[in-house]
Parts: sequence; C-alpha cells; structure tokens
Amino acid sequence: MAPKKSRTRRTRVFPNRRNGHRPPSCMAGRRHSHFFKIILPSSIDGKKLRIPVKFVMEFGDELSDVATLTVPNGHLWQVGLEKGNKEIWFDDGWQDFMEHHSINYGYFLVFRYEGNSKFHVLVFDNTATEIQYPRSKNCKLEDEVDKLKENEMSNSDKLFPKHEVDGGTYVRERFSGTSSKGRLMMSRGRGRAIKAARLLKPKSPWFMAILRPYHIRGTLYVPVGFASKYLSGHPFVKLETCDGKQWRGRCCEHRGGSSKSGKTVGWGQFCRDNKLEEGDVCVFELIKRKPVVLKVSIFHSVDYAVN
Repeated sequence: MAPKKSRTRRTRVFPNRRNGHRPPSCMAGRRHSHFFKIILPSSIDGKKLRIPVKFVMEFGDELSDVATLTVPNGHLWQVGLEKGNKEIWFDDGWQDFMEHHSINYGYFLVFRYEGNSKFHVLVFDNTATEIQYPRSKNCKLEDEVDKLKENEMSNSDKLFPKHEVDGGTYVRERFSGTSSKGRLMMSRGRGRAIKAARLLKPKSPWFMAILRPYHIRGTLYVPVGFASKYLSGHPFVKLETCDGKQWRGRCCEHRGGSSKSGKTVGWGQFCRDNKLEEGDVCVFELIKRKPVVLKVSIFHSVDYAVN
C-alpha cells in the first residue's frame, strides 16, 4: 500500500516572520484581490462585518489594526479591524460608515484590496444598482470660514464672522428650510442660538457648527485649520457634554475641492442621544489633547424660536 502523500495546509492566519521578513504590502505585479459581502440582519445588529476567511488566509498577515475604506466619490474612512480566532472583522467605525452611506439590509458591497490595508468599496442597493454618491454630499468644504469671500457677505452673514475670534473658528451654514413660516421660526431660533453660543467665549481652541441634515446623519465636518492643528494623527476623539458624559467618534480624512485635507468625526450616536436637530448650534472646545477630548455645548434652536 502506497504511503499517503502529505498535504500542505496553512494553519495560521498571521505567520511568524523571521529575519525581519514581511510579505510585500503593495499589490505591484499582481492583480487586485476582490471580495463581496451581502448585508444581513446579523451584520446590522452586530455593527461589524466579517471579512471572508479565504481572503484572511491570503492577506490577513499584512493587515494592520486600522483599514482605510475609499468610496468612488473620493471620501476616505478609517475603520478598526478586530482580529481573533483566525477571523478579521471591520469593527470600530464600521457603523459610522454604514450610517453615512445609508447602507441597509440586502445591500451588496464589493471590496477591492489595494494593499497597505486599503480597500476600495462599491455599494449596490436592493435593485442591484451601484449607488452613485455625490462628491460633495451637499456639504462642500467651501462652507468653512476660511473660504468665505468678502462679496458673499449679506445681512444674515453678520451672524457668522469669517475670521478666528478668541481662538475659535466659526463654520458658516446656509439655511435650507421649507415653508416661509418654518424658515422664519427656524431662522429666528437659529439666530438667537448663535448669539447665545457666542457668549461662551471659550479660553481653549474651539469651533462652532450650525447643524445641517448631513450632520444629523452622523458626519461632523471639522474646519481644516482646526483639524490640521489639533486632530492630526488622532484616529479617535471623545465628545463630552456639560454633564461629563462622553461619546467616542472616529476621525476620517476628508478631501474637498482644494488641496487641503480636512477631517470628519463620526458622531451619529451622539446626535441621537442628545436629540440634535437641523438648526441647532454646537460649540466644540478642545479641553484635552492626549487623547483628544472636545467639550460640546449644545444650543437647541427650538428653545430660542418661541416668541
């Protein structure tokens, strides 16, 4: 009886490296690797997504603790990778990615691995059609104060200084109400909330945002100047309300129309827990740098709209 031939089988997801050798992290000289995932109820409930085992067996050893996801509109997202039991999951920050892109049950996602823990992601809806996300997402960085022009100033703009005052940066937002009565009430409440917020005069670096729909959906856009000076190199920030409660938000790169790169912070849970609505005003004050903690003072516009 002929002896059985031994079979070579990988037994470890993350092989030992000898003599400092590391598998190449770039994809030069070989085709990009792809995998797809269908969003199931378990993925939504668990707020994380498992990477296919076969992909992990081939590339798991070169994945870092943080993956960079890029969608066709150019936006970059950093998502934590949970590793264990020969499995890897998109975990910390994945829920923010899902919420921002309105990914629901039954959606179909195609991931193209480009090396160095970077993935290009295509999103298909329930009709099997790729979703074309707008590049600006209706929230261009031109709304930032440092891009306001002198000839854009109007009577309503007087509430929004276009320069830094007392170490803080104001973020200009255009009103997008519906009925004339609703616009009047919200504009009145927003204006009063802004005036109340300006009375704070924080001693530490700060910026102010007047909330738009994309904020409520979970994306906080941080002014480029503030982000480059205080958030660079920080994958997370903590948002703290006046009662001392804290929420953690993941920082992601955001590239606008200019060469400068800003930051976004995922804060969907913060918005829900604090019942934030369009027109509300938030002042973000840097009270700690390592780790970054931003104290958030909230001014609900509805509280200022009456009378």
